Amino acid sequence: MQEKKQYLFLSLGIFVFILWGLGCSSTPEPVKEPVPEWIESMPEDDAYYYALGVSGPMPRINDAWDQAIKRARAELGRLIFTHVRSSDSIIASTRGEYVQQIVEILSDAELNYTEVIERWFDQQGSYGFPEHCYVLVRLEKKKAESILRSVK
Repeated sequence: MQEKKQYLFLSLGIFVFILWGLGCSSTPEPVKEPVPEWIESMPEDDAYYYALGVSGPMPRINDAWDQAIKRARAELGRLIFTHVRSSDSIIASTRGEYVQQIVEILSDAELNYTEVIERWFDQQGSYGFPEHCYVLVRLEKKKAESILRSVK
């Protein structure tokens, strides 16, 4: 009887030790995905304007993609306006209504002439926060310039 109690306590001790060891083991770090090059270094060429858009966390992935695309297109509009304004090749005036008209036209151009060329879902937070969507959009420079010329 005494041997049975010792065996039971020894077995229980080993079992508790094993459970304690399993509980203390650290969970492995999630594997970080490689970050696409276009996120860290925006493409540049003579034919297109490029912009990056990032979503916030959203309950539905389609909403996150839509948000990232809208943000990329808005950034593209700002980039084009800034570029054209600084080069002063098209915009001859800075009157408030003229600037507003350009912004409205660029908003239409965002929907009609831009294209999403890259997408990436950062599930693990390899680049930023986890579960954010990244998109790269572009607009042909000639198209942007012709749209802005039509404002004059």
